[in-house]
Amino acid sequence: MKARALEVAAGHTRRVSSVCVSADGRRVLSGSLDRTLRLWELPSGRCLRVFEGLTHDVNSVTLSRDARFALSASGELVAGEGLVRVWETDSGRAARDLTGHAGEVSAVALDASGAGAASGGVDATVRVWDVTSGRAIHVLAGHSGWVRAVAFSPRGNLIVSGGMDKTVRVWDAAGGTAARVLEGHGDAVYSVAVSPDGRHALSASRDRTLRLWEIESGRCVRTLEGHAEAVRAVCFKADGAWALSGSEDKTVRLWSTATGEPVWTEKTMGAVLAVSSSPDGRWIAAGTYDRKVLAWELEPGP
Repeated sequence: MKARALEVAAGHTRRVSSVCVSADGRRVLSGSLDRTLRLWELPSGRCLRVFEGLTHDVNSVTLSRDARFALSASGELVAGEGLVRVWETDSGRAARDLTGHAGEVSAVALDASGAGAASGGVDATVRVWDVTSGRAIHVLAGHSGWVRAVAFSPRGNLIVSGGMDKTVRVWDAAGGTAARVLEGHGDAVYSVAVSPDGRHALSASRDRTLRLWEIESGRCVRTLEGHAEAVRAVCFKADGAWALSGSEDKTVRLWSTATGEPVWTEKTMGAVLAVSSSPDGRWIAAGTYDRKVLAWELEPGP
């Protein structure tokens, strides 16, 4: 496995909590505990825009498929309620606020259409939103602790969440009902992802493992082991045959989901808190504890 490493130009002044590679692979959005979002150009590393106005840490960010707008989840409270902010990427202007969580919001995700969003927070709920109106469609309760991660299935019919209660949960997005609980992790779940075909979910945990789940049955297909510290982030690369992870052990790893074996490992200077991949798998990005946004261009195939 070969990759060309790029360090996106420095700019954040505190650790980078979240990254999202755009669907066209030309940009990376990052969120930081310095209370800003930054949009970077690939492969130049040029900072295109800084999104400012928040007064608390940015915990999670995501881009719409057309990159016309971005969402952020933060520790910000508005009248005591947690905040998901919708931003216009062209202007950097805050377009809309989604409020309702009873406390800090730690995770946010968009469905493929960009019309629906999901968020998770310290209030142990997942909330489903109509992005255009800002209205909360469903409040999904079931986790017994802080919800740290949310992800949509490709068709947007399912939401997968993970939390401090060590569980991964699958929800019916349209009906607002619980579908199944996936158990097996020995510690908090920090990150979740759904495969491009919608059949599998990945989860990353403080127990130092990743787990590959069959969504329909709830069965754990495979446990991916090798990280020496908590695994903070996970995503699928390209067609779902490969998983990307980032860990507090200061490595980014690429795994074969068929075998559970790592095929590429990159050492970083700081703990890795976030990872993302472009849909074609060409670009991957990571956010680190030492304030960096890192990117690699991968050769075709792992």
